[in-house]
Amino acid sequence: MKDLLSAVKSQLQTDLTYVRESDVYVTEDERLIPEAVKFPAVALKDGEIFYSSVSQGASEQSELAVKVIAYVQLRKPEAAVMGAATGQKGVLEIIADIKSALRDDLLSGQADEVWLVSETASELLADESLAIQMKSITLRYVRYGTYF
Repeated sequence: MKDLLSAVKSQLQTDLTYVRESDVYVTEDERLIPEAVKFPAVALKDGEIFYSSVSQGASEQSELAVKVIAYVQLRKPEAAVMGAATGQKGVLEIIADIKSALRDDLLSGQADEVWLVSETASELLADESLAIQMKSITLRYVRYGTYF
């Protein structure tokens, strides 16, 4: 999982040129945003790992889930979701860019297959001083071979 998260992070840092490299990060919790983060930002969260064997152990497979979360600071109504005429992207556009960056990307051999398995609705994350719109997708990376 560690190598997979690093590969996804590197790919997004390269492809999402409008997000600072330091604002693409691995998180312990999707609602935990480090103070140094500027928006837009993208977080990666490790997910479940599923193992299976086919034909009495002759073939093994692992499936590793990675959640990718986009964050945009809420400055004016609708723009955090839809984007702004000024070119500032909303979470819908950022998620579309993430899907384009990772679609069919096997991350230099880190996976044998990749599937988009879910996409959440956007939601508001707020406290007394900051309002953030967030939206996530979950990808499943499949590896064949011996992984137990």
